[in-house]
Amino acid sequence: MISLSLSNFIKTILNIQDNNISFPEEDYCHVIQKGNYLIKLFKGFLKDNCCACPHCNSKNIVKNGSRERNIKFIPFQNYNIELNLTVQRHICKDCKSLFSFN
Repeated sequence: MISLSLSNFIKTILNIQDNNISFPEEDYCHVIQKGNYLIKLFKGFLKDNCCACPHCNSKNIVKNGSRERNIKFIPFQNYNIELNLTVQRHICKDCKSLFSFN
């Protein structure tokens, strides 16, 4: 029998192959209703592997908050499936550009 962590189990169910995405152990899924639709909303985090600015290649970057992205999956068992992914934002101190990694 294969033992999966909760994070790996959710990634397997949603067919997510990015190793930088993780899910919290608690409060990882909510069922909400929008109009006539039931939505299973999963909460995930994208770990940042930030090394350099994609615009000027400078390594002089700092964290600059985060933003949330909503990703929709195909419906499953009468639920619409969505992933609310929190992504770290960065700012380059040299060229002043804002960016986040996908």
